Amino acid sequence: MSRTIPRFVLFFDILWMLLALYMSYALHYGPSLPHSEGFYRLLAVASVGVWIALFYRIKLDCLNGGWHLHLALSKVATGTSFLLASILTFAYFVRLDYPRLMLASFAGLLFIGFLAIRIGTYIFLCCQQKRGRTNKVVLLGSERFILELNSKIRRHPELLYQVVGTLRRARTDDAGDADPFGSSNWALSSEDVLAALKERHVSEIIVLLDESPGLEFQSFIARCRTQGLAVRVLPLGYELYTSKPKLMHIDGFPLVALEERSIGPAAAIFKRVMDLVASLLLLPPIAFILTGSAIVLRSKKRRVFRRELRIGKNGRSFWMYRLDLNYGEANVPTYERFLLDLSISELPQLWNVLKGEMSLVGPRPECPNRVKNYSEWQRQRLKAKPGVTGLAQVNGLRDRHASEEKTRYDLQYLLDWTAFMDIVLLVQTLGALMRRLSPKHSISNLSSQMIENPNERTLRQGAVREMAHADRA
Repeated sequence: MSRTIPRFVLFFDILWMLLALYMSYALHYGPSLPHSEGFYRLLAVASVGVWIALFYRIKLDCLNGGWHLHLALSKVATGTSFLLASILTFAYFVRLDYPRLMLASFAGLLFIGFLAIRIGTYIFLCCQQKRGRTNKVVLLGSERFILELNSKIRRHPELLYQVVGTLRRARTDDAGDADPFGSSNWALSSEDVLAALKERHVSEIIVLLDESPGLEFQSFIARCRTQGLAVRVLPLGYELYTSKPKLMHIDGFPLVALEERSIGPAAAIFKRVMDLVASLLLLPPIAFILTGSAIVLRSKKRRVFRRELRIGKNGRSFWMYRLDLNYGEANVPTYERFLLDLSISELPQLWNVLKGEMSLVGPRPECPNRVKNYSEWQRQRLKAKPGVTGLAQVNGLRDRHASEEKTRYDLQYLLDWTAFMDIVLLVQTLGALMRRLSPKHSISNLSSQMIENPNERTLRQGAVREMAHADRA
């Protein structure tokens, strides 16, 4: 289902784009169009080809990575801008002068239509969830993996997954403790477990173990498969997968290939050029904003800027610059809270970008005390030049969040990096900043909540509901 939905989104995008193109011409020229039919066919084919390439390159279905309204707005705006730039390039080569009013109407129709298609898709998925047209899923494994995956499933309505229960490996102290969640202590060998799965119409089990399974567990999985239940398994040591794993078979012997992906010299130079060009373009407005902020801070306190030691690429330390604000304090003045919420406090880091110590987009740099406690998996984020913003930041994570939470997004960024991705993340950062100023009960916050049936119990706030305990392996 997750593959089908993006295709439907692309199909409706193409239909709307062709309709918007016709409407924009018709609104400006009336029923008699100024060019031959061949011209419009060529323009339509070129526009469709560009949009298909953009759709898959920057994942314009807006479901990949979880649904957020402000991120969808940013992606649609970026994709529409690239499409218009391509059409203008086409017009230049055929020596055609598009009227500005027609371009403005075409751009407006595209943006509104594309956004409406994605919101409509999300509403459709919500309705499917509420009607129970979902895959009933049970999570089996350790508590930390169950909590993590459950939170990710909530953000992906296109999966049409509904977690109806969990199975967890029993602890050594389970026998003497009352079960706080009111569930039964069933062994994996018990037929009651399969009966309970059948009663709840479970169609899939996701196995999330942090150690090798025992024989009883393997027997249980085999019995689940004979009952027609689909089984998905999280590989052991998945934190080591800092590259996209590929499965290969040698006479039935499965091997997972972990091939390291690194940005080549040409791509690194291109990224650096992008940083310099974008920084020089941003320098005038940022200088204006910082000047106003500096005047306000100078009138309230003696110091305007401060520097903090951070760890950058390959573990090299550098001084990162910020406005001198009271980070992490409870009673922060209103003007400082405004500068913090809009991340104006981070704008001096443009100097770090110009010096080559940071990039505009990348993993956020952390202090030496945090870095020295990194696991080997977390140290992978030090392979890239740190950024002013990044994938973790557009998903709502900031300095106060745990390094492990941010590492997952940072490694995803390193795996999927493209120049398009940097541009999209810069636009999404603006959307994330505007979202911070909106009320907490706004639709953008509401859209990120999990769709659920209020009559069903769900996993909340770290409390994992156990449908059954697994025997000691």
